[in-house]
This record gives sequence, structure tokens and C-alpha cells, in this order.
Amino acid sequence: MGRPGPERRRRRVMDDLADLVKAATSSGWAVGSARLYQLRSRALALGWEELATRKGDGAVSVLRPTAAEDAHPRSLSAVHGLGQQPLHTDGAHLQEPPDIVILHAAEPNGTPTLLWSETSTITNPAYPRIARPPCLAGGIFVVASGSNRFLASAYDDRGGYRYDPGCMTPADERAHEAVRHFESLAGGAYRQEWTASDQVLVIRNRRTLHARAAVAEDDGDRQLTRIAYRVPGR
Repeated sequence: MGRPGPERRRRRVMDDLADLVKAATSSGWAVGSARLYQLRSRALALGWEELATRKGDGAVSVLRPTAAEDAHPRSLSAVHGLGQQPLHTDGAHLQEPPDIVILHAAEPNGTPTLLWSETSTITNPAYPRIARPPCLAGGIFVVASGSNRFLASAYDDRGGYRYDPGCMTPADERAHEAVRHFESLAGGAYRQEWTASDQVLVIRNRRTLHARAAVAEDDGDRQLTRIAYRVPGR
């Protein structure tokens, strides 16, 4: 039996990405395999909008382990360096954070990505019961967005989660309680290993927190490509 033709391969990639998003919508994240150019092409065909998460950067960014002294001043690496990052959502400093974040590893690496979602039975065994503390919606943070500031909670029913301690400063005791809550989740986070070439991790960004684990020894050349998307209808 011959290999599938180009049109069939294109459909398969599109179907795979749609299936990954469907799985991530249900469980917080999903893992698959595709080339980076295929992902971008299929996302475009699905009507997704690529979103730059930092002023001056493109929509596609390459994530590398960075020592604290070499990191962007407002990044998590500036605080945590090569150590484990706190769980967070991407684009928390934006008025409308991205809906979907895709991480792509062209080559395997030894540093896992940590994941936590209230809709995953892996990280929330009680699901579909969700015990969400009131401080998440009630606490107020000051969010730094470039030279601007705005107030936001770490959770609201319409937008889901917004949390990044690199750009969000607690403004009241309930917000401090929310910080402690997020810190407590790290011990139960799932460790997604990067074991294959062209491995893809699709994250439902507003319902799932993620973080880079402490950089493994001899893994200083680790690279992940990140693309954030706004998805119509979400």
C-alpha cells in the first residue's frame, strides 16, 4: 500500500490539531506529533490568530534555559533562572490572554513541562467536582503590562484563569491567598516529558497552568518553540 498523498497528509494534520484542541478543551492539555510548519498552516486554516505575548516579539518565540542575570527583566527566568518556574498562564499581562498555547520540541530534551488543570482527572482526581477557592475570583492583582497597569482577579467565569507572578502583584489579602493556592498546586502537577522529535503540547491556556521544571543537568541547549493563539468563538 502506497504512502498517503500530500492532500491526505494535510487533512490528517488538520484533523490531528482539531482533535488535540478538542482533547485539550476537555482535559486541559493534549500531546501529539507534527512539524512546526504544519501546525502553523493548519491553525491558519482553522481561522486561529497568532498572538505575540510580549511587545516587540513575534508571535513565534523560542524558549531556551536562561540564567537570571541574562533574562528579560519581567520574565519568570529573571527571578527563577534555571530553577523550577511557578505555575502560570501565558499572556497574563494582556487584556485578553491567548486561548491556546502550543509548545513544540523539534528534538527531545530532558526538562519536563509541568501542567495542572482543574478539568484533568490526573491533576484533579475529584473531577468533575471542582473545589475552586473564593480567593481566586475575589482577590485583586495589579497587572503590569509594559508601561500600563490594570486590576484583575486570578479567575473569572468568563475568561478563566489569569496568573503569572512575574507580572501580577497581589493588592489585597485574598490575592495573597490565591498566590499560596497556586503554589500549593505544584506538588500535584503532571510532568510532561519531551521524549520524541516534533512532539507537540497543546495547552488550553485559560483553564490550565503550566511551568518549566528545573533545567536538567546538561540540558542547557533545550529549545521549545511557543505559539500563542486566539481562537474565534472561545
